[in-house]
Amino acid sequence: MTEREERAKVWLNRNYGQALEIQAIQRRLERLNADLEKCVKPIRLREVMEGHGDGNGQEERMAEYIDLSEELSRRLMYLMSLDRKTLDVIEKVDSSILRTILIERYVNRLKWKDLAIAIHIEERRMFEYHLRALDAVLPYIPEEGK
Repeated sequence: MTEREERAKVWLNRNYGQALEIQAIQRRLERLNADLEKCVKPIRLREVMEGHGDGNGQEERMAEYIDLSEELSRRLMYLMSLDRKTLDVIEKVDSSILRTILIERYVNRLKWKDLAIAIHIEERRMFEYHLRALDAVLPYIPEEGK
């Protein structure tokens, strides 16, 4: 891979870490939700709001769940905006097969094996196309990404 192709790959992959963080947050939300479902006693919301009850210890979990849900929504919106910018750049590539490879790998985040299956190309040949796709997209990447 040339230095130019590597720069294109780095720019296209800039969303990957954010996507992994979102998956981790989703797993935390699922765990919190399971914890909340295990709590059988209902919260006496009025007592908790008036400061007379302890809410059966659930209010902290519920507050964490709500905060985490809001954080997940913010991060998803940010990731979607990055993906939109990536798609805008990819759309400028002339070849539909090269666009497909770039979208499936860098927006849909398919693994190499799954990508080869999805586009019906043997893996070795898909890597050749991938290098061509990186070279084709590089002129359209914003200057700050180069």
